[in-house]
Amino acid sequence: MTAPAHLIKGWCPGALRPMRSGDGLIVRIKPRAGAFSISALAAIADAAARFGSGEIDLTNRGNLQLRGVSDDSYDDAITALRAADLIDRSAAVETVRNVVVDPLSGIDPEHQNVRDVAARFEDVLADDARLWVLPGKFGFSFSGSSEPVVAGRPADIMIAVTAEGFDICLDGAADLRCAVAEGDVIDAVRRLALVFLDLAAKDPALRRMKDAVARSGAGRIFELAGLQASSRSEEAAIGSESAGMLSRADCVFGVGIGLPFGRITADQLGRLCQSAEAAKLKDVFTSPQRILVFPVAERPSAELILEAADDIGLIVVPEDARLQMDVCPGSPGCGNATTDTRGDARRLVGALNGSLSGYSVHISGCEKGCARQSAADFTLIARAGRYDLIRNGVPGDPAALANVEADDIGNAVSRFILDSAS
Repeated sequence: MTAPAHLIKGWCPGALRPMRSGDGLIVRIKPRAGAFSISALAAIADAAARFGSGEIDLTNRGNLQLRGVSDDSYDDAITALRAADLIDRSAAVETVRNVVVDPLSGIDPEHQNVRDVAARFEDVLADDARLWVLPGKFGFSFSGSSEPVVAGRPADIMIAVTAEGFDICLDGAADLRCAVAEGDVIDAVRRLALVFLDLAAKDPALRRMKDAVARSGAGRIFELAGLQASSRSEEAAIGSESAGMLSRADCVFGVGIGLPFGRITADQLGRLCQSAEAAKLKDVFTSPQRILVFPVAERPSAELILEAADDIGLIVVPEDARLQMDVCPGSPGCGNATTDTRGDARRLVGALNGSLSGYSVHISGCEKGCARQSAADFTLIARAGRYDLIRNGVPGDPAALANVEADDIGNAVSRFILDSAS
């Protein structure tokens, strides 16, 4: 059955190509190689306050988006953002520049710096017009560790550091990799993207790399790109970013500030920038886990940022259950949503006494499931004011429990958690 047009996923908003939602235009701003300067972050806060509703989302690709921009204020918002060097040179470049970078890259002693190679690849995306027709959701990620998946979010083409150079992996083929030298990695990734486009030209149903892998096999895709695949062994994860003080062997290297359900207000962001400037910080790295990572070399500076973030209601401890939840804007912000997802998420956290026992939760106001691509332990899909609960799956999978009242989702999730523990 064909999905209704308003529920079909296929493109994402940008700054030059905003999307209309229930609360106005969404203007999405993509970081350069996963980073914003503190001054640019302050400019985003100012633009959100002056030209939007004052609400800002951090997306599951590490982008920031202004909400509630009006038709009358849009041009002024773009002028302000362009002055802060936050706008790409064209909508085509903006659309294709979907690059996620390991937020711990170059600051965690266990994560090598891949930011420079990611920046060079972004230049390739901007300059090679053949790549501009990639699907709007097709993305790339660069990991500073041997784990190709960054922050638990797979990308269509994933690049991970190895002792000899880089491994390239494709979504949908976790058991294969292609080893390349540092000098060859950018061209290899470009060739893989062009192979995908060739396959998609012959079969328009292929919208993501995992579709192509399912149809042709990862080994064949590597072969068509002139690359050789080999088996990939699973390695122990070395940890990822979280909220709070980030350190190894008592050496502080950063601070993670979580945004409750991925949202921050312009006032909160402006005050956070003021604290960062007071601590003489220059940059912030964004995480798909909806965390802002501030590189900090000294404990007093880290404590200053954490205290400021706590004062304005942001997440500063790794145990906060909200870090394990992906929640879409919901009603009234999204015209497709049938529930106040964020209000329901807050009630769910309260019902669980602030702990999810390590389980992940995805709450979506409709069956599009925009807030999370991968499976969650609990996926809650709103339908006419109630929720269908899916276990260990994604929107579209069979529901384990249907038509749950919004006030009862806490009890439903609690029962499943207790059953799993028994």
